[in-house]
Amino acid sequence: MNEPYRAGFGIRFFASIIDMFILIIPISILLYFIKGEFSTQWSDGYLWDIGYVIYLTVLPVLWKGYVIGKRLTGIKIKRKDGGDVTFANMILREVVGNGLLVYVTFGISLLVSAIMVLVMEDRQGLHDLISGTYVVYSR
Repeated sequence: MNEPYRAGFGIRFFASIIDMFILIIPISILLYFIKGEFSTQWSDGYLWDIGYVIYLTVLPVLWKGYVIGKRLTGIKIKRKDGGDVTFANMILREVVGNGLLVYVTFGISLLVSAIMVLVMEDRQGLHDLISGTYVVYSR
């Protein structure tokens, strides 16, 4: 069986930017119509952080490894055995690897993960190693 082509840092970063805009713009427009003024202050608090982590944790399980940004860029999250991600994988990936570890290390683990995805042959960051996942091109 052929090894799938692993997605690198650039495409993964671009997919994350798409996700941010796809979530922030509609919420901002909705709040504009409700409040009558444009503001993005709602995204400064913990409620946004919690909602975004829920989005990144639940949607890939329901959508077989995709969030909207990953779907649009043609990449997806897979388990190391090649199967679809589970809720446990995504909790380890997003809550532990991209959340708690980044918080505890004051962001250093995020930088280390980015460097790992950039330079390592297997294109896995710390969050991938913790969760037993990797990101591949799906097309």
